[in-house]
Amino acid sequence: MDLLDTTSLYCPPHLSPLLILRIIQLSISHGVCVNTAFGFACFSALLSNTDDLHNAYKYGNFALDIMRRMHAREKYCRIYPFLFSSVFLRSNRMHSCLDTLLEANREGLKAGDVTCATICATIYCNIAFRCKKKLALVKKDLTDLGREAKVYRQESTWNLVYPLEQAILNLMGHAEWPNLLDGDAIPDESLERCITNAKLAGTDWLLFTLYYFQMLVAYLFDDIELAIKMGEKYIDLDESLHRPHKGFVLLSELKFLYCLTSLAYARNTKEGIWEKHGHESMERVRKLAKDYPSSYQ
Repeated sequence: MDLLDTTSLYCPPHLSPLLILRIIQLSISHGVCVNTAFGFACFSALLSNTDDLHNAYKYGNFALDIMRRMHAREKYCRIYPFLFSSVFLRSNRMHSCLDTLLEANREGLKAGDVTCATICATIYCNIAFRCKKKLALVKKDLTDLGREAKVYRQESTWNLVYPLEQAILNLMGHAEWPNLLDGDAIPDESLERCITNAKLAGTDWLLFTLYYFQMLVAYLFDDIELAIKMGEKYIDLDESLHRPHKGFVLLSELKFLYCLTSLAYARNTKEGIWEKHGHESMERVRKLAKDYPSSYQ
């Protein structure tokens, strides 16, 4: 079971569901173990991705119950990323996820599962950015956790946080060009170089993150044309992968931001196509508001 657990994290994405279902099958046939909680947590995330929110929430809580009954604290950092990057973000308030993810990060480091612990830290930083009151506090958390990631040589995982850090610097007034995601936090000499390197490395989630945060700061600082360009790139990448990411908060926010950006661009250009895009995105946002009642108030 440990082998199935670990392999499902690092195998090609299209094989992962098979391994997850095998964990559940073995648990039903031979009894529950600590890996059962991981299997049901992953299954919960799969259900969330297909919009079966009722069962996703049910099996997510079932996974937590198994984990707590078995006192499997070493599994926190593997289970929580699946639940708190999709399932519980759609059913609970974002604030309620913060302390849990920090706890998972600490327990993962104690258990030596540093990669999964760092993933918990990246999710924590992204949620904190969205719901903490002061950016300075988020920046401090991000700096502390980033220093920790370097100690454990998890720079490749922590790369997902660099775009967020630069966006925070832009919003705090610490960037020469606030509408551009370029600055001290971006490890490459420019955003374009960073995007090129991400494409060459095949790191899709880093590309998603770069496109999203560039779109965000461009929109906030009234560079609507650049925001539209980044939004289109994000959508093209998502469609090219043929992998739905409905359960993840980033894509949900992209739809909302794309709606605002399209309507603003339509107002500037007087082109009806962008107004149409804006209203289509608005319909998607209305659906999201039903799915995420705690986050879309």
